[in-house]
Amino acid sequence: MVMKKLYILLSGLLMLLSYSCIKSTGNEYKPDLPIPVVQGLAATYTIFTHRDTLKINPTVDNESQYDFYWTAFSANFNVNAGVVPKPDTLSKSRSLSYVVLLNPGQYTLVFNVKDKRTGVTQMLPSALIVSTLTSSGWYLLKDDNNKTDYDFIYNTGRIDNLLNFFNGKSLTGKAITSVFCGGFKQGLLSTDQYNVLFAVSDQDAAILRIDNGKIVMGYDDMFFTKPTVKRPQNVTQPQDNSIHFINDGKVYIMSKGAFFSSPPVSTYKMSSIAAVGADDMFFDENSKSMVFIDGPNYVLPGANGAALKNTNASLVWLGGYPGLRGVALALFRQNDGSGTLFKLNVTYGPMLGSGVLITGSNPVPATHGLLSADVIGGNYDSDYIYYAKGNKIYETDYASLPENLQVTLPVGETVTCIQHIKYPQPASGVTNTVNYLAIASYNNGNYKVWLHTISATGTIQALAQPNFTGKGRVARINYMENGLGSRTY
Repeated sequence: MVMKKLYILLSGLLMLLSYSCIKSTGNEYKPDLPIPVVQGLAATYTIFTHRDTLKINPTVDNESQYDFYWTAFSANFNVNAGVVPKPDTLSKSRSLSYVVLLNPGQYTLVFNVKDKRTGVTQMLPSALIVSTLTSSGWYLLKDDNNKTDYDFIYNTGRIDNLLNFFNGKSLTGKAITSVFCGGFKQGLLSTDQYNVLFAVSDQDAAILRIDNGKIVMGYDDMFFTKPTVKRPQNVTQPQDNSIHFINDGKVYIMSKGAFFSSPPVSTYKMSSIAAVGADDMFFDENSKSMVFIDGPNYVLPGANGAALKNTNASLVWLGGYPGLRGVALALFRQNDGSGTLFKLNVTYGPMLGSGVLITGSNPVPATHGLLSADVIGGNYDSDYIYYAKGNKIYETDYASLPENLQVTLPVGETVTCIQHIKYPQPASGVTNTVNYLAIASYNNGNYKVWLHTISATGTIQALAQPNFTGKGRVARINYMENGLGSRTY
């Protein structure tokens, strides 16, 4: 996508400058494109706005033959709109010393070298990433005294209660979840795209810009028609350009750039438990059936997923691993207290009835710790499952369901969150620079967050000290780097 934007940008610029790059000789046109020899330019520059000064001092052979200027073009635009954004001129000299005041985001920085004799301008582009302190670090969604907020921790410091710090208010209620949503915008035709976090408490919700911490939508102004009952339960970021928000047992759908629309008419009462595959996965508590959402439509599993319909069971946990893996694990509890653990192929075809959806199922004894766990978390890479009871964390797996004690936290700690944090988001050819099983615990008004490395066999080892501590109870963890975030697993 970045390369596509750069190609469109440079194509547009070349078209604009084409008249100065052609010399007329009678009835013929002869290209005259002298190429200056320039050294000292990097492929990418990363800077902080309102803090850094961007200094670049390239060398140019036969410097006196040229004029120079520097421009920056925002890459935060819609590639399908066919509109080249207007540049900001940063300097009109060879050496650049620019006090950065650009809005956070991705830019193309262009060093323009203009031949004084011919008027030909050679454009030399570099990628420019403009960040803020809030663009890289750990976002811990927590609640404290019925207020939900983020503690943000970065390499050289932290901002506690970030929502209140930038907006003068926190959310009301107990923290539920937080998801990263890329490519957000306000207005379907807007070319200004930015990344956000969507925070949910049991009484409130908010969408905030990552680059400046500002709330761009609160619960009261994110719907076309506001629900009559305010009962936020969960939010998911599908694989497409929408967001799904569960409120009072109904799933509201937002196309980024618009508002949440009312759900299709149905008898469904959706559980707060949901996950992401090629389509998003929900559970109707009335019919005891899995329900998928494909675009604006509810879809029940087809004949290939008959065991997921009218289950006469309750959904305990659902882990979705979209993208490269295309797998989900779903744990159900039967009326007699026993359970069933399903493994699903959640690529697009099987979810819509074509191919094998249920790749296996295992019975879970009523005495198994999974069915009485305080918190359950998964593993994106393999069929390992982690669960906590009190201050003890166990590991099991889909195939044989062992109960392997991994870590015993200090006495008095209660686990509140287990997540597999991977960044960048898994994709073909991507190497994860962050890969932890993140565990949050709570004791006497304070949280601890432990970042465990995961072995090839799914095990973790005890840590001598937590990585982060603070006030409140942590419900969800997001990792961010240059404004891009991890998915929620």
